[in-house]
Amino acid sequence: MPAIGRDLGVSDFIAGRINWAYMLPYGLFALAYGPLTRLFNNKHINIASLLLFALFSFGSAVAASYSALFVFRFLAGVVAAATTPLVLIYIADRAPAHEKGKYIGLYFSATFVADLLGLFLSGLVPWRVMFYIPAGLGVVAAVLTAKFFPMTLSGKGEMVLRYPAALREPAIWRAFAYVFLISVFYHGVRQWLGVYFDQEIGMDQRWVSWTLTVGGLAGIIGEAWGGFLSDKKGRLPTLKVGVLLMVAAVSCLIVWRAPFFLAAVVFAWGIGWTMNHAGLSTHLTDLDPRYMKEISSLNSSVRFVAGGLGVVLGGWIMQQSFTLGFMVYALFLFVLFLLTEKILGKNPVWAPHPVETGAP
Repeated sequence: MPAIGRDLGVSDFIAGRINWAYMLPYGLFALAYGPLTRLFNNKHINIASLLLFALFSFGSAVAASYSALFVFRFLAGVVAAATTPLVLIYIADRAPAHEKGKYIGLYFSATFVADLLGLFLSGLVPWRVMFYIPAGLGVVAAVLTAKFFPMTLSGKGEMVLRYPAALREPAIWRAFAYVFLISVFYHGVRQWLGVYFDQEIGMDQRWVSWTLTVGGLAGIIGEAWGGFLSDKKGRLPTLKVGVLLMVAAVSCLIVWRAPFFLAAVVFAWGIGWTMNHAGLSTHLTDLDPRYMKEISSLNSSVRFVAGGLGVVLGGWIMQQSFTLGFMVYALFLFVLFLLTEKILGKNPVWAPHPVETGAP
């Protein structure tokens, strides 16, 4: 964000708006992709979304103004929203109940490998190159998907939305209330750490990138470990340990300012968030299989809309005072930890029969 702001002539906080310019449409349009598999084959949805993502990433790379960059990031968010809903539907349908956590953890670990590489490269190459890379990889991924991806979840009917019925189920709406809250709190801190390290600690861009890269490394470990623990110890115990680690990490940001210690704090933050993420995502696949297409889309939608709102709210709070912001979020997260079982219930709702695959 600081590099983009300097190049396009806007402040860091204005540049940071491209985060929610991507996240909000991602969250809104994710609602379409799960139900869309009732109409179209998921392979075709994947190919189309990858090619369009490549196109809009290229547009972001060549954007001559902040306004153009904002528009291209918005469009990229619209088409990027297809991936995770389709993955969760596939895992919920095909994986045994005692192995869902493992596969979900491995999937999200892969996303953190990408995040880690992106953070690392952001300290070495110009910011425009950071958009050329996904533009090229999007085309490669589309070709590989066309050649190797199996024809599954074939659309056989019409586009039917069951969101009202799904959200009338207490276990479902309570789960997404929790998803909303944890996403607002996480992104309210995470998206402004780079600005905090730049403005308050005085790190240069390379040190900011490397410190945040530690969080990406933690994410790879935390997702896989969280998925494993979700299968072995249970979904709720795993996500509760995760949110407690997040509380500890934010609390440390209030008092620790040395770069070495901040790297350790970011590592703990990353482990906590991803353990919570893996446990909560696995919990969602245990819910009523009649609504798994809606649940899979709601997961991305709620997380990204809440994340976008969290960025906006966090930006407002952090502009007043980073210390105040960290205190507020530590308190919010601790209250959420205490209320976890009250919100989600003590036991997951297991799905003993397969989810629909192509029926309308």
